[in-house]
Amino acid sequence: MKKWLFMVCLLACTLGAQAYEKGDMTLGLAAVYSPLALGTDFGEMNVDDQNASIAHDAKLGKHGMGAELQALYFLNERVGVGLSVADQYFAKDLASGWQLNTRTRMRNLMAVGHVFLTPQSTYKLYVPLGMGLAKTDFSMDFSPLGDSKKHFNYTGFAYYVGLGVEREISDRFVLALEGRYNANRFHDSATRDNGDHVTVYPRANFMSVLLRVVYKL
Repeated sequence: MKKWLFMVCLLACTLGAQAYEKGDMTLGLAAVYSPLALGTDFGEMNVDDQNASIAHDAKLGKHGMGAELQALYFLNERVGVGLSVADQYFAKDLASGWQLNTRTRMRNLMAVGHVFLTPQSTYKLYVPLGMGLAKTDFSMDFSPLGDSKKHFNYTGFAYYVGLGVEREISDRFVLALEGRYNANRFHDSATRDNGDHVTVYPRANFMSVLLRVVYKL
């Protein structure tokens, strides 16, 4: 009996949901949270003072908070393509190596896609993909060293890949939870007040978690 109950519950969770169809369109608004971790692939970049021969890592700031607006058009039940715009802010924090305050704002515009692995399931698993441009504004406060704050700006190639799950909550609305790995190229330089040339590079990569409300148009 328990085995049959388990099978019935499993079927209820994996069947009975309406799949997307060709021509469907959705509009989604997501809250974005990006926890940072040590290591240049998870929220840090390199900062080099070339005159003083000093090289350290610096975090983007505190954990990031932001929002994303995304529109999708479905080619079939498994594939949706579209565009997204996002804005995220990493508040002031102490850099791990330089011991100076840093903060970052990142905005991006991307071509995106969702590839659904279980298109007819109640809980629809999908792979989110994105590729486009990220505009990154990273600032470091050198004032403890007698300098002013310096801004480093770069607009360049960015992409993400992840895993998500959707659940219908009504005929028109869907709730989605998504995890991503974000890869962003980053390179810029500035001259400190004492004449030292400082370079930041080569990337600003991090993980993100998104909670999205989707409206079916």
